[in-house]
Amino acid sequence: MSWPCRYQCYGYPLCMAFHAAETNPTLYRSDVPENSITISTKAVNSRTSVITTELKIPVIQGIPNTQVQNNMNKQVEDDLLEFKREMEEEANIYAKLAKEQGKPFVPFIASNIYSITYNKASILSMNILYHQFIRGRHSYIKVPYNYNILTGKSLSISDLFQEGVNYKEAINRQVIQQLQADSSKYFPGTIEQFKGIAEDQPFYLENGYLVVFFGFHQIAPTESQLPVFKIPLSSLQPILKPIFLRG
Repeated sequence: MSWPCRYQCYGYPLCMAFHAAETNPTLYRSDVPENSITISTKAVNSRTSVITTELKIPVIQGIPNTQVQNNMNKQVEDDLLEFKREMEEEANIYAKLAKEQGKPFVPFIASNIYSITYNKASILSMNILYHQFIRGRHSYIKVPYNYNILTGKSLSISDLFQEGVNYKEAINRQVIQQLQADSSKYFPGTIEQFKGIAEDQPFYLENGYLVVFFGFHQIAPTESQLPVFKIPLSSLQPILKPIFLRG
């Protein structure tokens, strides 16, 4: 499936930067009020002989710039409706094939849930967990949406950091530390094979943390759920853009 297309030894100066963060904790603030927006849910439910669809589409309200608000809502809704369309198309194909082969067909299921994890300082982070039940098997894909609600810009992980800093090295360092602290949760050799975060690394913000994550069964067994690594924003403050110090 193609939806959504965008989603899955450290240097001495960097060590000094982290030491500076520890000695100047007043730069980071967690007492910032939430953005004055609300999120409602638009339900899209349907049932046929081949598929049941139960979608929960988040609808953002209260952004002063209505064009920005409409664009953000459209992007999220378009992704969910594309998921619905592709699932319905596949269900019809498999149902027809099963009938031709005289085999039983188990109806597909397409659904989702979403959560708002960060809503401060003009930044909104939201996750959508896509669920599909195909040919008797459940699978999930988690997709983050990170926006500047003043401009409507969809944020990449590099947008959180000042120009010219090696943010990947800073994040990789903490991911490796967390892998080492609980290595039994992950596949053998994960630490040795970890190549660092990607340019388009999935992430979201949550309660004072930058959270990076990997796909189901990517670095850990499915039973371990989605592998997430929570990195305190306060530990990154020497290299974060100022807006993200207010979270």
